Amino acid sequence: MILADVNFEMIVTEAQLAPLLRLLNEQAPMVLAIDTEFVRTRTYYAQLGLLQIYDGQQCYLLDPLELDMAPLWQALARHHWVLHAFGEDLEIIQRLSGQFGLSVFDTQIGAAFLGHGISLGYQRFIATELNIELDKGESRTDWLARPLRASQLEYAALDVIYLLPAYLKIKQQLEEQGRYQAALEESARLADLKKRVLNQDTAYQDIKNAWKLSPQQLAVLKTLSAWRVQQAMSRDLAINNVVHADTLWALARYQPSSMAQLQGLGLPAQELRIHGTRLLKLIKQAKQTKTADFPAPIKRIVDYPGYKKAIQELKKVVATVAEESGLPEDVLASKKMLNQYLSWCWKENRQAEELPLLLTGWRQPLFANRVDQVA
Repeated sequence: MILADVNFEMIVTEAQLAPLLRLLNEQAPMVLAIDTEFVRTRTYYAQLGLLQIYDGQQCYLLDPLELDMAPLWQALARHHWVLHAFGEDLEIIQRLSGQFGLSVFDTQIGAAFLGHGISLGYQRFIATELNIELDKGESRTDWLARPLRASQLEYAALDVIYLLPAYLKIKQQLEEQGRYQAALEESARLADLKKRVLNQDTAYQDIKNAWKLSPQQLAVLKTLSAWRVQQAMSRDLAINNVVHADTLWALARYQPSSMAQLQGLGLPAQELRIHGTRLLKLIKQAKQTKTADFPAPIKRIVDYPGYKKAIQELKKVVATVAEESGLPEDVLASKKMLNQYLSWCWKENRQAEELPLLLTGWRQPLFANRVDQVA
């Protein structure tokens, strides 16, 4: 049952923010439950609408549309953070501040280490750990609209008020099972991924079916993909709202040189109207790429000889480690991790700094002596 009276402090002015800044700057490092409410529709960047903080005694709701948030981000970096399913939250915070807390723990990851699956939602997490059923009726709120209703603010507050006690409960369980440090390390690894800047030069590799293209066609796709990323970022547009990935692939495959040929590909009319001339120029430019500068062919790991046998052997290893360690298989290693390991094994020049995840961190002692005979 939800608490009838949800206590929180709404901060919309610099004067209201000042006491919180003093607390965060003067207090020894604390564990803070943090959450964000945001809007992401047709934009490249999510738009922050509300920031929630709970220190175990007081819940703060901060309005980023009214406040200078820079001093707050700096003060928050002095403390330890707890979030649930932190991917999008950290993506927003990274863009706005460029810094995270002293440590960052994802309770979704912690719950996964306890066998609750790798994608446990917040509502189910709180029900499981605290036996409290949350109302998610305000989940579709436009968090950029003002004023926000009391029910919307209460909904946002509960996202952190219950998060902290639930975290403390699973932390104890993880420590009892000797898994807390591994969960903390896994959280840190995934948080670090949010600090990586998208490489425009390699964006073409993420286009579906790029592996089907020749090196010359990949040169065109590379130019088009880099342009699309630049457009998305500079104009704050969702990347497929610039030009769809399927369109880029078709352009690289057939390389039209006139508007008539471009129209003949049956591409979306809006894309042609807005970008048609520019796309033709980009294709013409990319076709001038020297052969020596063509991207290497994209060879899928599944096409390597012996892949099917190797991946099955790796899955057996994961099953064995799961049985012996008590850790769920989906926490130990995803198929992507197994593919990463095989890709590394089959490289001619293995680099120590490029060790696959199976051979690093908390996974290393579990897998190092078991997978070396597979590939």
